[in-house]
Amino acid sequence: MPKLTISDGILDLDCYPKANINIQQPWDAADLYLIESASIGNTPAILNDQWGALTCFAHTKGRSSYSWTDSFCSQLATKRNLSKIESPLLADLSSGIPKFPTGTDSIWIQCPKSFDQLHWWLSLAADQLGTGIQIHIAGMAKHIPVKWLKWLENHNDNYQQHPIKKKARLMSFELGNALPPCSSLKGYLGPDNIQVSALPGVFSRDHMDIGSRFFIHHLNQLPPLTGKVVDLGCGNGLLSIASLENANINDIELILCDDSALALNAAKDNLANRSYVKAMINHSDALLGIKGPIDTILCNPPFHTGNRVSTAAAERMFKQASAVLAPDGQLLVIANRHLGYATPLKKSFNKVQLVASDAKFVIYHCFQPK
Repeated sequence: MPKLTISDGILDLDCYPKANINIQQPWDAADLYLIESASIGNTPAILNDQWGALTCFAHTKGRSSYSWTDSFCSQLATKRNLSKIESPLLADLSSGIPKFPTGTDSIWIQCPKSFDQLHWWLSLAADQLGTGIQIHIAGMAKHIPVKWLKWLENHNDNYQQHPIKKKARLMSFELGNALPPCSSLKGYLGPDNIQVSALPGVFSRDHMDIGSRFFIHHLNQLPPLTGKVVDLGCGNGLLSIASLENANINDIELILCDDSALALNAAKDNLANRSYVKAMINHSDALLGIKGPIDTILCNPPFHTGNRVSTAAAERMFKQASAVLAPDGQLLVIANRHLGYATPLKKSFNKVQLVASDAKFVIYHCFQPK
């Protein structure tokens, strides 16, 4: 297993799902920068710890930390990595909307992809804990725009931007008392002309993804869906909403799956706003925990792990879909043309049809799971 060497010890870490260390290791230079250069405080909170390196470090220093991540896979990796540490301390692992424990005196943040999400986290911290708390944010320099740095400096106190090390940035400051208002819920009109909304961090929360739009147009050309229908990687529930538009509500049983707890909460709320309240919610790694037979699986799979392009999650989804589909079930996949999903799909299905395409996207219709 990969071992992270720090100034006063070694952390035994692993990813979930497991990955070749030459492709993905369970920490990055930003984690190491926080560990070696930031003050952890006595009662730290840790946000967006992808594999648990920061949370495990806090426990080796005798700190019982609050550790929030929206991702099921990140939570599971953190739990497994913590289990290797001989410590009587308990980690408060959380998902959903962050709720900082009273007494939190420092916050470590692995910088997210979305500025909206970072702004929201800081606003929640200010509302729940008050201003003046010590914040440390780290991330890879190429993924942190200069305008983010200027915003952090302009709206917080005693801002310090540390030198770039191993291509990582570290920013430290005291949380300011004049953060601009944060629009937590954003949305747009769905295919039924009813609002689709989500909190920061949910994929395509403030506009309809063009791939999803193309997929929905194709769904409308198909016979109405019936039976058990899984929205795999559901995001804000847009494809589920489109399914209901083209089906008898009594003939369809929706199952929503996502790695993101915030996405699932958004999808559940968006369906409830359409008087559909019987969806099964599955916060897990793709289809783990779902029992077949399933009649239809709809999938707009992610192709990033953090900021890195990766098809591993999609390929895992295809394999799991094959395992739970009924013999006469179907998988419908929307994908960017350049990702080359036909090959991995053919490993899991005997029949893979390219049924629609345009300049950017392709739609595959897959039958006869192997």
